[in-house]
Amino acid sequence: MKIFFLLFLIPYFIFTQYPSDSLDLLALRESDNFSKPYRILKTTLRDESLFKINYGETKMTLDYVLRYHFYTAIDLNAKKNQLISMDGTTFDLSSKNAKEITDELILLVSKMYFGKKEFKNFKKVN
Repeated sequence: MKIFFLLFLIPYFIFTQYPSDSLDLLALRESDNFSKPYRILKTTLRDESLFKINYGETKMTLDYVLRYHFYTAIDLNAKKNQLISMDGTTFDLSSKNAKEITDELILLVSKMYFGKKEFKNFKKVN
C-alpha cells in the first residue's frame, strides 16, 4: 500500500509543479543540471507584451533575458508572483510589474548555485 501511495504521489507532485502545457512563454534554453531543465516564473500579469520592453540599456527584451539567459519559462495570469526553481523550490516574489519582477528574479537566481554562472555569463554579454 505504501508503494502504491508513493507511486501515485511522486508523479502528482512532478506534474503539478511543472505544468509545461500551460506555460505561455517557454524557456528558450534548457539546462542539463536538473531533472526539470528550466525555471518557471508564475506571474499575475496577463499580457505578455509587458515583457517585450527592453531590459535596461540593452536591445534584449525582458522575456528574452529571462527565457534565454536564465532558463525561465513564463506562466501568465497566475494567482501570485512566484519563481519555481529547477529543483522545485518555490520563491514568492514581491514585485508587481514586469521590469521589477525581472530584476527580482535575476537577483534571486544570481544567488543560486547554478544561477551564479548564468548571471556571470549574462553580465559578460552586457
